[in-house]
Amino acid sequence: MRDGVRLAADVYRPARGGQPIRGQFPTLLTRTPYGKGDGALAEGHYFASRGYVVVANDTRGRYGSEGTWRMMVDDPADGFDVVAWIVAQEWSDGHVGTFGTSYVGGTQHALATANPPGLRAMVPVDALSNTFAGGMRQGGAFELRFANWIHQIGAPNARAALADPGLRAALQESGRRIREHLDSLPLSPGTSPLRVVPEYESWLVDALRKGPEDPMWHAKGMSVVDHLEDYADVPVLHITGWYDSWTRSVAMNYEALSRTKRSPQRLIIGPWTHGGQGSAVAGEVSFTDDAAIDLNAVRLRWFDRWLRGEPNGVESDPPVLLYVMGHGDDRRDAEGRLRHGGVWRAEREWPLARAVPTMLYLDAEGALKQTPPTAAQSATTFAFDPRRPVPTIGGNISSNQGLMTSGGYDQRPREDTHAANNRLPLSERPDVLVFRTPPLETDLEVTGVVRVELYVSSTAPDTDFTAKLVEEIPPSPDDPLGFDLNLGDSILRLRYREGLERVAPPLAPGQIVPIAIELYPTSNRFKKGHRLRIDISSSNYPRFDVNPNTGEPLGTSRRPRVAENTVHHDAAHPSRIVLPVISARSPSPWEPTP
Repeated sequence: MRDGVRLAADVYRPARGGQPIRGQFPTLLTRTPYGKGDGALAEGHYFASRGYVVVANDTRGRYGSEGTWRMMVDDPADGFDVVAWIVAQEWSDGHVGTFGTSYVGGTQHALATANPPGLRAMVPVDALSNTFAGGMRQGGAFELRFANWIHQIGAPNARAALADPGLRAALQESGRRIREHLDSLPLSPGTSPLRVVPEYESWLVDALRKGPEDPMWHAKGMSVVDHLEDYADVPVLHITGWYDSWTRSVAMNYEALSRTKRSPQRLIIGPWTHGGQGSAVAGEVSFTDDAAIDLNAVRLRWFDRWLRGEPNGVESDPPVLLYVMGHGDDRRDAEGRLRHGGVWRAEREWPLARAVPTMLYLDAEGALKQTPPTAAQSATTFAFDPRRPVPTIGGNISSNQGLMTSGGYDQRPREDTHAANNRLPLSERPDVLVFRTPPLETDLEVTGVVRVELYVSSTAPDTDFTAKLVEEIPPSPDDPLGFDLNLGDSILRLRYREGLERVAPPLAPGQIVPIAIELYPTSNRFKKGHRLRIDISSSNYPRFDVNPNTGEPLGTSRRPRVAENTVHHDAAHPSRIVLPVISARSPSPWEPTP
């Protein structure tokens, strides 16, 4: 690298009879914190056997690479230097593409913001980006899965740990106690086993304490939308899933880059959990067989067009390809999963221009109605105890091993659900407000971002409000009690009620304020006879850190207290949800150019 640090890489080359073929080839680069594979990377063999050189590179401070790990900080410059090294090699034709999932999608975006010469195409999947808005911080709250990443993936594979088997084993054992670590927050420097790998402890302390307005979350490598002018103008295929942890960020990237770049931008969203493109299941639900895709084949076609110039028709593909969930028969499949089903559909843009904003209003009886409330006063109050948070059951989650589950689930705790004190449905909890439609008289498709607009008050100077979109599936022989399927959720920390760019003043007791909670994007057909439901509460743990209700600086409070939180739903305070509804009578989606 430009500062003298050496990074480790494996190079896979096209060969015959075990010998490299002479000549120059396009190169595919993947930059990973998870270990480059030491010659066993499946994609290395796959793409090299199809005429590409593949370079797998350990990021700085990870596995074989020198230096100190700093989450994404060095990846723009390091990525630039690696691409520059590639194009100078005798086997390179000067054209470079990038691939990888999750963090490895983030390293692609990082080097793209450095715009290295030779970069020609990218396929970031479920990619880390825009961390202030989703994936790491969401609505001002911290996504605790990244504390899990530090404890179970980051620290045990630090260079110091890899060099000392005893230290590594101790950190692995500590990581397996992740539930205890999170239950013991806040984290102070030097007080946990992470102190033996200080770069990982330091990052986690900062992440827990710095809100979305902090420059940490907006730096190159951590954000795409803050650096559009510097971002390379190359074809990018954005891929994610409705149950992925980075869905919001991927959609943000597609929207921003398709608006500001001339090169083709494409978006594919399937019904997948994180990294689950080859699967047709997400948690406790299953979809049609064609929901699973051959990711390598999709990437190969993209690279063949933009690195080799093969006329394979990629440029004529639809700008957006979506899997619309919810066309199944609601029975259980052979593996015991709900057959939720769905269909693929091509679209012209994202978000869909033909989506009709449709309002449903909350009322005191727990109904969602099309008419605004008329009562002079109407409100529902619940006690939010940070010591007894609402447990997480599925959702848009990754890095969740040993902590929680991702995907679609019936909203009833299981034996291993963390923080659950019983097995009753979440809808029975007194701190979960349930608002539902009557059984639908016709099918209803919701595709886009669901917005929950509430009028709230609290006895606390700062607290959280959460919202979860649920489809209530009626009882069947396989599910005699029905199935409450989570489709999307989000959170808002009230100190960020005026925007993520600034901290709002503390709430005064009784002060009523408007807030908006934007759920992750989704696409689902609610079938006739089903109900659409929104659950409102103040916690979703351990997906998000729990607000102590004290108004103290983030990540420092040791004195949580109970808050009386209120949702108002009267004529002057018409709390509602706004659904992006797709009508069967709306104009047809994308059609190929003749």
